[in-house]
Amino acid sequence: MKSLYFTAGQFARLHQLNKRTLHYYDDIGLFSPAYKGENGYRYYNTEPIHRIMGICLYRRLHVSIAEIKRLVEVSTLEDISDGFSGFIDSRKKEIARLTLEVEQMSYMKQHLDTLDEGSRTISIRTLPAVYPLYHQDSAFLGYRTLKDVFHSSLFPMGNFSYILSVETSGSCQVSALQFAIREPMLALTPLNPANLPRRESCRCLYTVTAFPTEHEMCWDLSAVLKYAGEHQLSCKPEAYAFYVFSIAQPDVILDYYEVYLPLEDS
Repeated sequence: MKSLYFTAGQFARLHQLNKRTLHYYDDIGLFSPAYKGENGYRYYNTEPIHRIMGICLYRRLHVSIAEIKRLVEVSTLEDISDGFSGFIDSRKKEIARLTLEVEQMSYMKQHLDTLDEGSRTISIRTLPAVYPLYHQDSAFLGYRTLKDVFHSSLFPMGNFSYILSVETSGSCQVSALQFAIREPMLALTPLNPANLPRRESCRCLYTVTAFPTEHEMCWDLSAVLKYAGEHQLSCKPEAYAFYVFSIAQPDVILDYYEVYLPLEDS
């Protein structure tokens, strides 16, 4: 009689399962052996093979154990169909979430790819339209004041940016701090741009600068103004510095900023 039965190890290998998985299924009442011997070993036969095949199929579709337990206990095709409708809806939501994450990461990678070149060059680039969601007339970055920004689901979409008042010598003073979302990323949010403050897109002189995290930031755009003079460009007296990334060096952490100095329309 016992020759018609499989040990847990044999039955597990037959279905490409781990023996411990079979034990777990038994413990939670999902799939039980035909009987247990006096030695405590579990023995399985082929009668419930369709049940274990269904469980394995569900697991390959990443259906949770709780959902599988519910499905194998229903008695009508309609109930099973409803269950699959739920799986499809949840998978679509997961696909949408992952798609959004990919687009966010692609946008971040685009900025990272420009950091090295931007730190060595000055160029003309277009700053997309900017939508400030938070504004304060000081440079102090206090957690209590900004906790709503940090905890917002929109935080991964935007950047903190300093508004710099630029003197003719190139030295700068921070006049304000903002948290803003640039136009490419705004399209990935549920926000309606018509209801938001907006700073229009503009052509700018662009560069990248970095400061040690623990040091005071001394903004100096004299090299940018020199470039403007050499190329007969006229600049506005206000620049925008967007925090992008921090990189740990052996003895210091550097904070990288993209700096945009808008050009006069002429």
